[in-house]
Amino acid sequence: MKRIITLLIAVFFVSTLSWAQGDTNDYYWVHFTDKKGTPYSVGQPTKFLSQRSIERRQRLKIAVDSLDLPVSPDYIKALVKTGAKIHNVSKWLNGATVIATDKEVAKIAKLKFVDTVQRYNRRAALVDTTTMHYTAGRDTFSILYNKYDSNYYALAYSQIRQLNGLEVHRQGFEGQDVLIGVCDGGFPGVDTLTVFDSLRRSGRIVATRDFVSHRPSVYLANDHGTMVLTTMAGYIPGRYVGTAPKASYALCITEDTHTESPVEELDWVAAAEFLDSLGADVINSSLGYLGFWDTTLNHHYKDLDGQTAFMSIGGEIAATRGILCVNSAGNEGRNGQHSISVPADAEHILSVGAVWANGTIAGFSSYGSTYDNRVKPDVCAQGVWVYVSSPAGGYLRANGTSFSSPIMAGMMACLRQAAPTKSVADLCRAIRLSGSLYDQVNNRYGYGIPDCMKALRTLGGLRPSQQRLEKAMKVSAPKKLEGKKGGPVQPKRINLKERRRELKLKEVE
Repeated sequence: MKRIITLLIAVFFVSTLSWAQGDTNDYYWVHFTDKKGTPYSVGQPTKFLSQRSIERRQRLKIAVDSLDLPVSPDYIKALVKTGAKIHNVSKWLNGATVIATDKEVAKIAKLKFVDTVQRYNRRAALVDTTTMHYTAGRDTFSILYNKYDSNYYALAYSQIRQLNGLEVHRQGFEGQDVLIGVCDGGFPGVDTLTVFDSLRRSGRIVATRDFVSHRPSVYLANDHGTMVLTTMAGYIPGRYVGTAPKASYALCITEDTHTESPVEELDWVAAAEFLDSLGADVINSSLGYLGFWDTTLNHHYKDLDGQTAFMSIGGEIAATRGILCVNSAGNEGRNGQHSISVPADAEHILSVGAVWANGTIAGFSSYGSTYDNRVKPDVCAQGVWVYVSSPAGGYLRANGTSFSSPIMAGMMACLRQAAPTKSVADLCRAIRLSGSLYDQVNNRYGYGIPDCMKALRTLGGLRPSQQRLEKAMKVSAPKKLEGKKGGPVQPKRINLKERRRELKLKEVE
């Protein structure tokens, strides 16, 4: 499976890849025994965490602990001394990914502070030198609109309407003061496209970093991240408005689209730590991992317990730091039950399946349960015929849980803005409670399609004026209609399966 969780219907541009012969050394994960020698302490978090990150912990009553401490720099120096090249370092997992020869690995294995060394051949001989820089695609489309009506959101209207997100935006919650980290394969065009003008001009791209090739720019490589970002950050009223148009963003490349390796999971964990240090509130990852080029490293069903894969462990740790991770469920639904991918199996990662605009599940949308019998996905959002921007300019329609995830992540950022002191567990509980299938939860839809306004009420995030209005509406509400025998009229329960059969709706191929 290609881990970028996308199925494209139409693409209106062609790019050219060029390749260069590179280092043929293999990648290894080196796990340390401890953090002895680190110059940092939990009593001085400003040495390794931003003020924003510290404030998030204080607001959510989360203590800084040993997981937050960077690894010992002495250990890193010792690895370098063997001749190995440091790829990425993880404080949460307490280790480093290195590129090394057999001779160098033999030296590493003898170091007293090294617990284990695991080999992951990443096919490093292939080095992506793609640039894919684009000139600005100018959007001259205009239409009369009233703020927050269908014409205001235009192409993106059905995507937010399905989640009742318009009402959340009307309350004034559009992601202001919330930082969303986006982990993906590249962001070409984000530095030039009109749909991101507002994002750039207001300085809301606060950081960028490439954890795969360590290039200075992220505005290159695969355009998947550009399309994903559109669904949240896109902002051209009357043409396209995303689900979190006023949030700030940090863009990270963690996905190597030309290989399949657990190293990419480790790259993601390193990025999540970076985003944590910046003070990120939400992380969207339209990524998933099951099979690898080296099939002996494949994840199996027993691994889908939320506690085995690197990325699932990293997502769980992120949640304990107060970061809500939102992730695509996967596009392997045709393979049947237990088709979710890592890290969608993690308990405290909000995993998102894909539905059509009318609410019918997409046939490709992966589903659980997890190995320890938890329901997955958690919820669903539109993932079929989703409008996204093309780096070449204009818009296209695309399919995949790659897009249902960021649509949902944008709305979760709005809820985080409305309820800044609520825990990750509180946010997830509220969004599940609001699901259309809360009382009929299953492993295809999870808790169903969320009503974000209901979730907002559960979290107590309504503006005072709206609280007064709703209270007044309840007082003046008409009496219940009476049936023929004088009793209240009971609403008819809709059987979703029969309704789909009745309408003869086809699932996407």
